[in-house]
Parts: sequence; C-alpha cells; structure tokens
Amino acid sequence: MDKLMKKCARELGRNKDVDANLIKYTDMALHYNGSMAYLKLAMEYYMFYETVTEEINPYTASVKDTLDTLNSIIEHFFENKPDKEECQKLLDRLSGIRKDIISKMQVLTAYTDCFVVYEYIFNRLQYNFDKMGTMPEDAQFIETVANFIFGTKDNVTINENIRFIIGQLPMRMLRSRYFDIIRESVSIYKGSGLDSLKSFEYMFRTNAMLYKDKNMDIYFTEFKQVLDVLKDLDYDNISEDIYHTYSEKIKTSSKNLSDIADLYMQLGELINSLYIIILETVYEEKPHDGRKAVTTIIRGVNSLFTGKESSVWKAASGELLNNGTDMLSWLSGFFGDITGQQEDIKDTINTAEAVLDETVSSHQDAIERLNLMEKFTVLKHISLLSSSSIFAEFDKETEDTKVTAEMANETAAKLISEVKELFKGRSRMLRRAVMANTVDKMPVFFNNPQDVADYISSSLAQCDDEAEKYASKEIIMDAIKQ
Repeated sequence: MDKLMKKCARELGRNKDVDANLIKYTDMALHYNGSMAYLKLAMEYYMFYETVTEEINPYTASVKDTLDTLNSIIEHFFENKPDKEECQKLLDRLSGIRKDIISKMQVLTAYTDCFVVYEYIFNRLQYNFDKMGTMPEDAQFIETVANFIFGTKDNVTINENIRFIIGQLPMRMLRSRYFDIIRESVSIYKGSGLDSLKSFEYMFRTNAMLYKDKNMDIYFTEFKQVLDVLKDLDYDNISEDIYHTYSEKIKTSSKNLSDIADLYMQLGELINSLYIIILETVYEEKPHDGRKAVTTIIRGVNSLFTGKESSVWKAASGELLNNGTDMLSWLSGFFGDITGQQEDIKDTINTAEAVLDETVSSHQDAIERLNLMEKFTVLKHISLLSSSSIFAEFDKETEDTKVTAEMANETAAKLISEVKELFKGRSRMLRRAVMANTVDKMPVFFNNPQDVADYISSSLAQCDDEAEKYASKEIIMDAIKQ
C-alpha cells in the first residue's frame, strides 16, 4: 500500500489531480496511522498488564488512579462503540489524564536531574574512603581520550564525545569563563524561534537545579526530603558514615525515580495510541475492517484489567479459560495474526509524514476549499503523538516570535544571575557539579583538537584532589572500554 501513498505524494508534488489526491492523502494517512495505533495499543496494553500483574515494577500501585481512568475509557470505546460526539468527550478525558501525567513527569525530571548532580559529587568522594587501583598517568590518559574523541570522522559523534568527556573531567573552569559559555550558548538562538530558546532555558534550569515546579510540593515529596538534606551537607568534611548512608540514598532514590518514570512513560504511550485511534474514528469517512485480531487483544486485556465480562471471550468456545493466565495465553495467540504488519504500515506512514508540511504549505488554498484543514491539523497532532517524544504538547500554541539580540542577552543575564544566587553559600563541590552537569549540555566551545587536548591537560593539572582525579579517570576509561 506504500506504492499508493508514494504515487499520491508524487502527484501532489507535481500539482497533478490536486483535489483528488488531497482527499486520498488524508484518508490513507488517517487509516494507516489508525492501524499502527491499534497494533501498538494491543502490544503495549498486553505488556503493561504483565507488568502490573507480575509486579515487575514496584510502583504500579502509585499509578492505579490513572490506570483505572484509562481502562474505563478503553472499555467505553471498545465495548460501547460510541458515536463521534461521545468520542470527542473521550478525547477530552484522555487529554486531561495526559496533561496530569506530563505535570508529574516534569516533577520526576526535575528530581532526577538534581540527583544526577549529587551522584556526580558522591562519585568523586568515593575514593576518599575506598581503595584506589591503578589508572593511566596523565599524559597516557590524555592520548587515550583524544583517540576516543577523534577516532571517528563523524562530527556529531565527535561533539557528543567531547561533551561527555568535559562533563566527567575534574571541573576547574573559572566561573567567569563558565558565564561566558552560557552567553555564547544563548547567543546561538538569535534569529531562531522563541520556542527553541525556551527549550534551552528549561534544559539548563533542570540540569542546574534551578527549575522549581509548584507540583514538587504535591507529587513524590519523599524525594524532596532527601534532596533537602543533600543540599546542606558539608562535602569538604564529610564523614565516611555519612558518605555511605547518602550514597545509598542517592542510588535508591535514582532507581525509584526511574521505576516511576518508566510506568508513566508506558502509560503515556498507551494514551497516545488510544488518542490516535479515537481521532481516526472521529475523522474517518467510513469504518475500516481488518482489525479483528488487535481489537480482540485490546478488549481481552481490558476485561482482565477491569474484571468485567466481555463478549470477546465467546470466540474461545471449546477452550478452557479457567483463570487470567489461561485468558492471557489465549490472547497471545492472536499476535501471530499481526506479525509483519507493523513494518509495512510504518513505511506508508513515513511516506505520508515526509510530505505533510510541504503538502499543507503548497496546497493551502485547495485544502481550505475542500474543508480538509482540520484533517491536516489532526495529522500533525498524530505525528507528534506517534513520535519518540511521548509527552509532546500538541495543543500548545507555537511561538512565531524570533529571538532578538536583546532577548538573548536578557535570557543569558537572567540565567547567570540565577546561577550566581544558587552558588551563594554552597560548597565548592556542588558548584563544580552544577557547572559540569550544564557545560556538557551546551554547544562545544573548542575550535580545534588542540584546544580539546589543552582543556583536558589543564583540568587534570589543576586537580590536586587525587580521589576526584582517580574517579574521573575511572568513569571515562570505563566508558571508552564499552
């Protein structure tokens, strides 16, 4: 079916049979995105049921309310076959729980980034108490690292390697140079859309522990209690007992945050797939057949989740379904009916997405005349919902404003002021950890390989803390060996 979509896209590009091809394009794009969403929901819903029932994730109870709401929406849609008006109400409910999850994920991200900073500190304290082994001398280490960084001709990989290395080396950069790098990084956004600068601000603030979310006092407050203690520890004079106690708390908290985030990401994927399915139902011109297997799996898993009867089990006549395990096993048999479908459908979707923006731009008058603009807007929403950015806010208004020199300067000044305030009264190690955790997220500030080698050499030479130098080398050498 990808051939039909390619033909349609090709003819639109040549302005051939525009009206007919625009209608074909929207119909096919909606249908195949819907089909992909059915496949993804069937597979992900089945796996999520296993995660919950087998207690694979220890935090499943914490998402019960969200899961109950999602199960209720799935039940209503698949068992009651609602009309388009009712479907719109289901979309509103889905949008509500999606926004709630996004709020919680922002809190989880803020907490996670804080623990990354403290993990950096504790990694460099480790060998004040643990026995050090043998690491390469500085000259040999610099040569090894340089070979690692420049052992490829791919500039993207080289820059990624540089960022990793400067984020792990002993941080001995002057604060004045650090502030200059912030200014230089922000200045790159001059002339760009304001949204891109706001994204940089958000990234910088979370990694610098500057981001404060009002919901941090509501959600997951057990992590805030640990962070409040870590904030006030005297890292220059920390005892071995305190080190080991809070090193373990950091590891445990990071693991727990990861477990909770995994659950919300899985729920986010389920919500996105269901949202696309219901969107297709609202905007399709005629119902599509051929989705019996995936629908059976979805309805069956929903019945197991809710504990309610469903006619889906009537298809298992003659088979003994004595318990949930038998039922789940019977449902798994339907996956054989959908093997290979995902790849074929994905090719068609990729073809449609590749020309989506250009089609809207080139044929806007025809799209408006044919009353297709709403469908094209829906296709853009679907593109975001099915992207790797699970929590992309598709209903958020985009900024057309371009970043001026004045706006960039104000943003840089504001971030620098916030960092200076953060650093007041804080330990030297915490300041260095924040600098390391933000410098490695900013654009590379070296002009040539010699600048990189000089930075590495200077970082090592200025570090008179052997435990910190050893830990930095160990982290880097372990990464190089992988």
